[in-house]
Amino acid sequence: MADFKHIKREGNSYLVNQYKSLQHVIVIAWVLISIVLIFYTSYLKTGIILLIFSLLLTIISFIPPRVCFDPLSKSLTVTNSGLKRTTFTYHFDDFEGFELQTIRMGFIPLGCFLYANFKNVSQLKRPAVSQSFSKKTMQEVVNELEDLKLFNETPNH
Repeated sequence: MADFKHIKREGNSYLVNQYKSLQHVIVIAWVLISIVLIFYTSYLKTGIILLIFSLLLTIISFIPPRVCFDPLSKSLTVTNSGLKRTTFTYHFDDFEGFELQTIRMGFIPLGCFLYANFKNVSQLKRPAVSQSFSKKTMQEVVNELEDLKLFNETPNH
């Protein structure tokens, strides 16, 4: 099996790489703003409070969910590793397809999200497989997942 650029094999499952996106840039900007407030203005207390909250947000936002495709159990497992550690498992039998959603402000793309659509999951609770600034990266992730043939595997007898 060929090596993939965006997916790595871990045992019997495949782990999808996570990329930085707009929310990461915003949190970094808040950290930098708080540092400027502390060192270059007279708003020391405000800067310290802003720095503490932005560092907490940084810690939370830089822990992306762990998204694993397991061909043996025919399931997608999403493990959130933030403050509320939850694991969601979706079966491939209910899989309907992938959806790329690009968020734009006018003509400026702010980010692209790759969602997996399942039959019994609402649009608000569907799993986000990965995110990035570029639509091209997310399309490459979709192509690699389709190359794995996880969803339309037929057993050979």
